[in-house]
Amino acid sequence: MKTVSTPLFNADEIRKVLHLRDNDSLRFFCQKCKVGTAGIYVNIKAIERKCPSCKSTLMHCPVCRECTSGTEKYKVITCDKCSTDFITDSTIEVLEVQNRESKDIVLSGIRATGELHLGNYFGAIRQFVEYEKENNLCMYFIADWHTLTTCQDPKQIMLNSIAIATDYLAAGINPERSIIYTQSSVPEIAELALYLSMVQNKNRLEDLPTVKDLVRSGESMKMGHLFYPILMAADILGPRATVVPVGSDQIPNVELARELAEKFNRQFGTTFVIPRIGKQHLKVPSLTGGKMGKSDEDSSVSLRDSLEIISDKYLRLGITDKGRKIRTDSGIPDNCVSVYPVYKILYENDQGLLNKVNTECRSGVRGCRECKLELAKSIHELIQPFQERRLDLLKKQKYVKEVLHFGAMKAREIIQPTLMEVREKLGIMHV
Repeated sequence: MKTVSTPLFNADEIRKVLHLRDNDSLRFFCQKCKVGTAGIYVNIKAIERKCPSCKSTLMHCPVCRECTSGTEKYKVITCDKCSTDFITDSTIEVLEVQNRESKDIVLSGIRATGELHLGNYFGAIRQFVEYEKENNLCMYFIADWHTLTTCQDPKQIMLNSIAIATDYLAAGINPERSIIYTQSSVPEIAELALYLSMVQNKNRLEDLPTVKDLVRSGESMKMGHLFYPILMAADILGPRATVVPVGSDQIPNVELARELAEKFNRQFGTTFVIPRIGKQHLKVPSLTGGKMGKSDEDSSVSLRDSLEIISDKYLRLGITDKGRKIRTDSGIPDNCVSVYPVYKILYENDQGLLNKVNTECRSGVRGCRECKLELAKSIHELIQPFQERRLDLLKKQKYVKEVLHFGAMKAREIIQPTLMEVREKLGIMHV
């Protein structure tokens, strides 16, 4: 996909390119309805022209040099003749203003593996929405390249990418305010990662906790595993992100991105912004007490689960205070490894309700079964609006794909200047 910045219709530019006089007229050919349209004079300062037959946008494509028609969606126009995508001048202006006036450039992503769960919601997506409300330029992506280190099923990665984008939108992320895209739709990221790898020491990569854990596990080490932190650094440094909210397990990788930025700046001159780590993702316990994750769906609460399923999961698997033998025994909430911690997250802004749960548990008034069922009900009430919006979006998957397409084009516009600067400083010719 080629991206070109252009106005929809610029009479002065067309006159120069086609060597036309002021009173000459243009003949456009609409590719949709196969109608030739004459009599559009180039001395008219028109911003936009429409085909008189099908009302398609008419344009002079600077790539195929044809006076033809174009298809416009979300301020992105595609030449009907050569299929080149164009970011319009108005879109670039919006991005520049948003970038200039934003408090921070916030960037984060989720790997395209499996269904999103309660841990993703509390730990990441809820924060994404909060950052969006704080006058930030937010960039949220689906890390499909990163997913290749653990998932080799192309069909599943593709389906998961669309599903996560759907979940982003259902959770309340506004594509008019935030940029939503798949990592693989921005090839500039991969090129930047290649350049960053030229200044990164291999021994430092091997010292990262994620790599050491992989070695200890005995799993086969692929180049993708070793390259993962470099690619993540490119994700962050390409758009010059200032804030990167991540989980605790990804903090070493963000630290590496900071080191890489500082090293490149020292060696080649100031180029990259040094990002800071944002709000850390909350650790939401699984039903069995560990960290809730996609790798163990049975002990996770999916954002798509019904009240019945959530209740059943907590009744069967939820771990409470093992010291309680009968309902009237006094309990210790801190020994309740998979139920009470979720209450603490749910009621973080309502200390009165949290104190009620704590007091009733310690006095033996609240039984573990009713506590689990009440928690399941509270979780379902929280995610039910999300589920309703998601059901509606499942009927609008074309819209979701368009959001990703448009988001990718905006992300490329933001990242390309960084890449061009890096190329220049490394002596790479751009012909």
